[in-house]
Amino acid sequence: MHPPYQPVPRFYIERITIATLCNESMDLHWHDPGSQQSYMARVWPLAVAEENGAEWLVARSETGEAVRIRLDLIRNFPTPVK
Repeated sequence: MHPPYQPVPRFYIERITIATLCNESMDLHWHDPGSQQSYMARVWPLAVAEENGAEWLVARSETGEAVRIRLDLIRNFPTPVK
């Protein structure tokens, strides 16, 4: 069972959009409460999707497999640099 969604800072969406447009990879660490697994992988963002009141990163892995990650479960999202 997933905990209630906690809204994320808007820069998450901006950063994912830039990575999508530039075909840039992101090294992310996230937790999946459904499987009780934590993951650390390089992914290539494709889009942000909204579903059931939560925002999800839709990406592909290094092997080309589809990955969906709930944004509030990403543990190491890159912070903005000014």
